[in-house]
Amino acid sequence: MSLLAEVKSLVVEVNKLHPEDPKVYEYWEKLTELLSKDESSTLSLFNDLDDSDIVEDLSSVFDDVSRNLQSKDFILCIESLERRYPDLMLEHMIQAAKDALID
Repeated sequence: MSLLAEVKSLVVEVNKLHPEDPKVYEYWEKLTELLSKDESSTLSLFNDLDDSDIVEDLSSVFDDVSRNLQSKDFILCIESLERRYPDLMLEHMIQAAKDALID
């Protein structure tokens, strides 16, 4: 299964849940783990992503993925998502991802 297919599958499962369901956090952990496995694949996924709904869902784990990857390239990549999807208002999520970097 491709990274995109795995991500979409997890996002679908999250969206079936009530926002306050504790299982949401389990899916976020799975998404974080999946997106933290291989930085190159994650960057490719985000660069090719053309679904603003998925971008919005994934923004919830930007900080955790950033903490795991410790990558300025990841930050640049999610900043490009902000430019492509300005209506999503990703500033806070991106700032949290920047704050997760260890200097």
